[in-house]
Amino acid sequence: MPIFEYRCESCKKVYEALILKSSGEKDLHCPYCRGRKRKKLISGVSVVRSASQTQKERLQALAKVDPTKPQEVARHFREHGSRFTETGFRGKKAWQEAVDRVAAGGPTLEK
Repeated sequence: MPIFEYRCESCKKVYEALILKSSGEKDLHCPYCRGRKRKKLISGVSVVRSASQTQKERLQALAKVDPTKPQEVARHFREHGSRFTETGFRGKKAWQEAVDRVAAGGPTLEK
């Protein structure tokens, strides 16, 4: 099923929508505030792997990130954010705002 995940630009809430054809997206609105401005998110998928394989892949991906470059770190966590859903961390508004701010070249902390 073509289920997509979006974040409303007005209220910043994340929601899912079933889109049956390409024109179905134009009439889409936020179910919380009815806003129409949205950002399509990359949804996580389930893949069955051993714990050791998962750990190995996480370490390999993280090893490619330069920790002295906040933008690179933010991009890594945005791209791999679905791996943190078990704690609910990705869904926190403050987390999403911080990652977006740093990835765009902004400060690492709010002023």
